[in-house]
Amino acid sequence: PEAWQGLAHFCEHMLFLGTASYPDEGDFESYIASNGGSNNAYTDSEETVYFFDVGAGALPGALARFSDFFAAPLFTESATAREVAAIESEHSKNIQSDGWRTEQLLRATRGVSGHPYNGF
Repeated sequence: PEAWQGLAHFCEHMLFLGTASYPDEGDFESYIASNGGSNNAYTDSEETVYFFDVGAGALPGALARFSDFFAAPLFTESATAREVAAIESEHSKNIQSDGWRTEQLLRATRGVSGHPYNGF
């Protein structure tokens, strides 16, 4: 929503920071790393993508943790303030990038006026 620009990016960050079944903030990353895997996520103009890889034997535990992101995220007060600051920091860094500025220019000049793609 226009009034909540950056909300998808905020949710992307927050989903990694604890769930009802796995309340410790670092549980997912720790589980993945201890089982030889890696994980990441990004929010683009039209979608948010989450991905991970892990050894086959650890897949059930990884999927249980990953699915809980969407079923029962915690969105704790302590993590909220920290992640808002992190996202603002990312944005401040990005607006100095020529590639980022070019993308913003293209968004502002193409498409239907008032379309969400022309926003943040």
